[in-house]
Amino acid sequence: MKSKGTGPGKGWQGDVMCVKGTTPLWVAARTLLRERRDDFFRRRDKVLLTFDPEDIHDLRVSSRRLREGLALFAPCYPTGEMARLVKRIKRVTRLLGEIRNRDEAVLFFLSLGEELDDSCGSELDRLVASYRGERNEELEKLGSGLRKIAGGELRDLSLRVIGSPCLFAPASGSIDPFSPLAVFARDSLGARFADVLVLVPEARKAENFEAQHLLRIAVKHFRYRLEILSLLFGDSYADIHAAVKTYQELLGKMHDLDVFAGVCRAAPFTQPTAALILAAITVHRERLFAGFSGMLERMPFETIGERVRYAL
Repeated sequence: MKSKGTGPGKGWQGDVMCVKGTTPLWVAARTLLRERRDDFFRRRDKVLLTFDPEDIHDLRVSSRRLREGLALFAPCYPTGEMARLVKRIKRVTRLLGEIRNRDEAVLFFLSLGEELDDSCGSELDRLVASYRGERNEELEKLGSGLRKIAGGELRDLSLRVIGSPCLFAPASGSIDPFSPLAVFARDSLGARFADVLVLVPEARKAENFEAQHLLRIAVKHFRYRLEILSLLFGDSYADIHAAVKTYQELLGKMHDLDVFAGVCRAAPFTQPTAALILAAITVHRERLFAGFSGMLERMPFETIGERVRYAL
């Protein structure tokens, strides 16, 4: 569905296509952030029509991409207004989080019920039923919350802020709003990638769940920044993005299993059922960690960094 009044018209799509490495930073910031903003509101409007789990997930991801875009280009904008906008978008992400987490839990425990012994079935069914009941209650809050938090006021605020970069007094004295986008992109991607590299040594250790969780977050931020700046990469983008996406998915699924293990320990399962579920989660996690370790051998992060630097 195309939302009324929020999607980019043909002219604006043409502006996005015209952004290049030589485009002045302030022009690229307005254009690329407007693209992210419009995607967010299109998906927001779709969720209010369907409340479909995948549409909710897509809106949550879109809100995160918009926040990463705002963080990326924040040095070009007044600090106060930008902080206010980021805070509002973050509220939307949080609003979507609980219901999305319940959807993921329902899918996981349903699939686990098919995998495990029939003796676990009734206990897993009760857990899934409780999640579904909570989801129905959350749907009402989601609809009213989206209309309140992401309504006309946020549309106007986002359009006003994104359209008004500081040309002669940028928030950060370290950037030149008239410099080429490619120069800024090289430094900004490098900063996010440095966050990734510092976490890899500890995340290689199978038992270090916390480091893997932190690496997941760092990879996610780097991926979103890479997507926003994808127009600079040409033919090399697909392979770079595929590798980063694979890392994020592996780390994300490992984190989900850690969360589900916590759910299992807190749920009123009998001891035999809890033991079976936790054992199954351990097997799944070990398989994912093996995939993660294999990726570190086949496509180490250092190689990804070299490809990004070469492309820019």
